[in-house]
Amino acid sequence: MKAKDKQIASVVSSFKRNNMDDWESIATEQHEENIKLENTIAELSIKLEKNKESDLYIDPDTIKNWKYSDRNTFELGDIDGLVEDILTNGQLQPIIVRSVVDDFFKYEVIAGERRWRACKQAGLKVWAKLTTDDDAGCVIIQTSENKKQSLSPYSLSKTYNKLMVDLSLSQNELARKLLISKSSFGDLMSFNKVPQDVWDEVHDMSKVSPRTASFLSSVCKKGDSYVSVIKSMSNKIRDGVGADLLRKQVDKHFSNIETKRNASSVYKNKKGEFIFRVTTEGRISLSKQVLASIDLGELGEHIKTFFE
Repeated sequence: MKAKDKQIASVVSSFKRNNMDDWESIATEQHEENIKLENTIAELSIKLEKNKESDLYIDPDTIKNWKYSDRNTFELGDIDGLVEDILTNGQLQPIIVRSVVDDFFKYEVIAGERRWRACKQAGLKVWAKLTTDDDAGCVIIQTSENKKQSLSPYSLSKTYNKLMVDLSLSQNELARKLLISKSSFGDLMSFNKVPQDVWDEVHDMSKVSPRTASFLSSVCKKGDSYVSVIKSMSNKIRDGVGADLLRKQVDKHFSNIETKRNASSVYKNKKGEFIFRVTTEGRISLSKQVLASIDLGELGEHIKTFFE
């Protein structure tokens, strides 16, 4: 074989060898990818089966409300209407429950209280999914549920306050867990700083904003007279009147009291000359002319005699 032919044969042999190596590398990579894909499919299948297993159909009488339930009575809405809807269309969304150790109940409802109550009223088993999260985790579930269905800030604040006490969480710690800014969470928690007898007068707090609650809290700290004024505005607060207008009403009320306090009755002689003034505070002011012409001790005795 000529030298040139040998050189060509060597190049071709090298190319074939390298090309084969490339194909072997590609095949190996493809095999590894196939294995990863099969593992992923297997994991998804397991998760799917677990999800199927977590679908429960429970007697609602075996379920109790979670101690951190965030719906107050005024926010349960039309349960009768929900009963009719479930009887007609079925339960379209599961509730979330957690197992409990209890003599009378097997589960507690974490999210979906209205659906649970409706199924209970209708005598139907309730479709539920089971969670094993702790209380802090369940609050996150509950908060996520509340984003789908409006819930009053008042109800949220009461739930969060109970959670902070029971789990020894600071306000800032819970705000971080819930991804709420400190200032917004501070306003929200103001609901808990307003005297309960004020909320008893308002009765329905569904239209009260955190900013209004913050204002009410600051006003009620000023004393019983301010608390009484706030109670007198319960209808306005229930209707959702905001902090700015309520502040004007409070200021006007106490301004009128101050005006009345400074009111006085003026007494004159037959000539129309000023003699003395009596204020609504009980103060008596004498004219300089009278002061110069009478004995104050004698005047005091006359006043004393008058009231005896």
